[in-house]
Amino acid sequence: MSTSGADYLIVGGGVFGASTALHLSKLKPSASVVLIDRTPFPCPIAASYDINKAVRTDYEDLFYCRLGLQTLDRWRNDPLFEKYYHQSGMITIKNGPESIGSKIIDNFKKLNVHYEAEVFSPDEMKTRFDGLFANADYSHVDEIYWNPLSGWAEADRAVEATIKAAVDGGVMYIAASVSALLLSDGACTGVQTADGQMLYADHVILSTGAGTAKFLADSAPNQRGLQAGRRITAAAVCEAATDVSEEQREKYRNMPVFVLDDGVTQGETMPITPNGQMKFIRDVTWKNTIKHHESGQSLSVPITTPSRSQWSSPSDIPMGLREEIDTVVKGIYGEEEGKKLQPNTLRMCWDGLTQDNDWYICPHPRCKNLYIATGGSFHGWKFLPILGEFVIQMLDGTLPSEQAEHWAWDRKMEGLPPNPLEPLRELRDIKA
Repeated sequence: MSTSGADYLIVGGGVFGASTALHLSKLKPSASVVLIDRTPFPCPIAASYDINKAVRTDYEDLFYCRLGLQTLDRWRNDPLFEKYYHQSGMITIKNGPESIGSKIIDNFKKLNVHYEAEVFSPDEMKTRFDGLFANADYSHVDEIYWNPLSGWAEADRAVEATIKAAVDGGVMYIAASVSALLLSDGACTGVQTADGQMLYADHVILSTGAGTAKFLADSAPNQRGLQAGRRITAAAVCEAATDVSEEQREKYRNMPVFVLDDGVTQGETMPITPNGQMKFIRDVTWKNTIKHHESGQSLSVPITTPSRSQWSSPSDIPMGLREEIDTVVKGIYGEEEGKKLQPNTLRMCWDGLTQDNDWYICPHPRCKNLYIATGGSFHGWKFLPILGEFVIQMLDGTLPSEQAEHWAWDRKMEGLPPNPLEPLRELRDIKA
């Protein structure tokens, strides 16, 4: 296959790019497909590169609840994905004027699917789940939502397997940094790499996540209509992992995915991985604002240098980030138990956050041959098995109208409430 004229060129090997490459290899086996990312796959600084991610159907939004059921079926039954999926169940606590649990269960009823989800009182948490949460204080919580049919997947291994399957199916993978789009007469003809190589294609698909806004600004700083604007913001959450002892592994063997959004903690914990790590996430985002002088914009851009985004020794973790994780651990497990679960490693996970948490799977309306498939908004990863199908439908012009409206570039944003994940804090303000 010649990289000078591919049928499809996918920039970015995260979940959107990997899934698109896989499904192109299956559905268009005679097409020439190139997938390019910064490093050999899977890229270790991508949002998709993680020890584990939640796989859930638990959405208050009926649209994503339906999609969640589709992707969960693939995680359970597709030979490529089933080996990486673990059904641990999932707890969700979210204070608010309405019952999140009742809304989700109503969605299951509307979709006429089997469900085992339930809502119970905070007092029951003391005795359930082998007493794991007996010492935590949930007195300020309205209700507990529990779905035993949700779970988690081994993230980096699943993405690696997806790209490998695409490559085995004929996709060419190139490890190189992409510096700009190649633009001519209102159309995109390919990309230029950082070392000056030109790669041409009939269809260029951007799956560039948190780097999308800067990449478009770098490519066409004087073309305002090409820019992302407020559509996609580079946002980061901090994630920590702790190595558990054999005693702890036995204690937490039946641990579920746990999401706590009580107005204070706003974080998650994940079950123990096969190699004995437990992960915690603080769901309050950060941004890294710069002045993009060529385009005149102020943009949040991801920091990917390891010294400023990954810490592999407990002594090196910045105090401010350690406090963020401490809030999550103690909020979920209680003060005493939290002291026993201290992070060994920490990283900043960057994603492309949209204003409404809907993705972008669409043609760029002001540039021919340029397509967007990104904007995971910290919930896109679980859809790895099916995202590429939607991208191909978009490329072929057969994407159903409901999806096309949800994922359009110029969809209506006026009157939206503030996104609770919108980053209000700057990374430079983290306590050292």
